[in-house]
Amino acid sequence: MSSLVEQSKRSAAFAAVDKHVLPSVRVLGIGSGSTVVYAVDRLLELKNQNKLNPDLVCVATSFQSKQLITDAGLRSADLDDLSILDPEQGGFKSIDVTIDGADELNAIKGGGAAHLREKLVANASNKFVLIADSRKDSQLLGEKWDKGIPVEVSPLAWRTISRQLERMCSIQSGAVSLFELQAPVAQLRQAVRKAGPVVTDNGNFILDVHVGKIYDPPAVEQLFKMIPGVIEVGVFSGMADEAWFGNEDGTIACRIPKSEMKKLD
Repeated sequence: MSSLVEQSKRSAAFAAVDKHVLPSVRVLGIGSGSTVVYAVDRLLELKNQNKLNPDLVCVATSFQSKQLITDAGLRSADLDDLSILDPEQGGFKSIDVTIDGADELNAIKGGGAAHLREKLVANASNKFVLIADSRKDSQLLGEKWDKGIPVEVSPLAWRTISRQLERMCSIQSGAVSLFELQAPVAQLRQAVRKAGPVVTDNGNFILDVHVGKIYDPPAVEQLFKMIPGVIEVGVFSGMADEAWFGNEDGTIACRIPKSEMKKLD
């Protein structure tokens, strides 16, 4: 991977952290993926400059992000533990902001098989911010990400779930097409440097479901989730408040809802 791509990821991560992780932030969600590494690098710099809340609590979305938090010397807590922290204040009611990566904006997630925990943390956050490089920017999901929608499923019935997904039709009840292909193609994700399938942090399998371009992300997400045994779908429909991505020319763009765009120097 070129140094320009890595620099663009770093720029997007630093910009998002500088805007959103202020001393007033007490609970921060930390996502997963290669771009999030740069976000934690910036958090460590701010920590060393005494610019973070001294009582900051970080909530990890994966084994990877928990390692990053620990290595940076930041305080870590599980999502369900927030309600019992700081008893004088009655516990934390929510996460102030979560910063996470994406496989395609705005947004497919799950390339790292962590989208169940990522969606749980995002849903518990007052603000959800995505970071990526410009290769991930897309106006229509599926334009650039060609590895399929990550779907976390129960290992007990992954073959059955796979067949049920592949029997789904793009056109539902005579309406317009939900996705490009006539029917999905589901593949069990195989591990690298390990024999057998990828096993998530939650002990489940991942099906990568190929549908081509996605015309109605919320409908596709709900359609897949109707199948018993589907635990979570890597489509994050309308969840992100902002999406930051770095360009190879050094500029940073920030997309906010309704496709409004700001370009920053």
